[in-house]
Amino acid sequence: MKKMLNTKQAAKAIVLGVGIAGMFMLPTVALGAAAGPCVNCHTMHNSQDGGNVVGTDTPNGALIAKANGCVGCHTSTNNTENVQTNIPMVMHTGAPAATANGGTLAGGSFYWVNDSGGNLDSKGHNVVGIATADATIGQVPPGWNVAFDANGVVGPTWASNQLTCAGTYGCHGDHTKDSDFSAVTGSHHADDSTIDGSTVAKSYRFLLGIKGIEDSDWEDTVAAGDHNQYYAAHRAEDTEATADSASINYLCAECHGDFHSGAGDLGIDADGSFGAAWLRHPTDIDMNNALVTGTEYASYTTYNPLAPVGSSNGALVENNVTTAGNAVVLCLSCHRAHGTEYADLLRWDYTTCNAGTNDAACGCFVCHSTKDAG
Repeated sequence: MKKMLNTKQAAKAIVLGVGIAGMFMLPTVALGAAAGPCVNCHTMHNSQDGGNVVGTDTPNGALIAKANGCVGCHTSTNNTENVQTNIPMVMHTGAPAATANGGTLAGGSFYWVNDSGGNLDSKGHNVVGIATADATIGQVPPGWNVAFDANGVVGPTWASNQLTCAGTYGCHGDHTKDSDFSAVTGSHHADDSTIDGSTVAKSYRFLLGIKGIEDSDWEDTVAAGDHNQYYAAHRAEDTEATADSASINYLCAECHGDFHSGAGDLGIDADGSFGAAWLRHPTDIDMNNALVTGTEYASYTTYNPLAPVGSSNGALVENNVTTAGNAVVLCLSCHRAHGTEYADLLRWDYTTCNAGTNDAACGCFVCHSTKDAG
């Protein structure tokens, strides 16, 4: 479930671990809690003029005035509903307009995996209330590894539990809670002006323990200096070290652990040069540690929303990508969290990427620039 934030909210602060030096804080704006008429979101008795407000006889949890839980509040034809305190939309009732950022907010949309978009399993996460379980892979997340159970709660019972928005089998909220509403209870109305991961409300986008700078319009508009700033930190390669526990990559690792193990990647030697070939695409690796001068990464000097990178430095990355810690490879460098019009929730159509053709639409070449030289 995404946060409901008012339109006055500015870019958020982030508190990031910086090695053994500890932590630091950026200035904050304390306007993060939901604002506006209560009636926009809640109904006291699910009764008005002899009828049911939400169209059923039974009220919803948390007195929500729309059916289908989190999904009901975050579904619209538009990216945001300004009438209802600027609620971010993650499920579109019609195909999002084609724009430079995909016509969606940062997380993409569940439209394509839903009935309305054709039930295309490969194009979105199959969340309860949006789509049935994936017909090909079932309910167990790809790359699931019980030994790499990052959240410490979800066990081998995935086969009988479909992905939810929040809670034990969801991404948002407290994983020790077994329902969407209990997992995020109180968070929409809490002060989230400081994002330090200490509570659900104070975590990046209600992802418990995760830090980052939240773009005030969820990337409805996006540019080199106007975007979410994902927290991530460089890790030791060729080890079992995983993502920093406050990073957005760690959130992905909670379900897709195999994709985050360092063992066997064999990509960067101790001196920073490349060794054997990668066995899987790296994450949690700062491109600034790969001797970027004169290499294929040297052209990534300005933040590019087509292939975003993470930072451990606690500030928005724009023209300072080449500062150490500001070019950390993310899961989100290639994927969106909710869904896209492309297979595997990718940010671009991987099947049309052609090396050596100056293909600006292919995000692969944002980082691997020399491979696109015509």
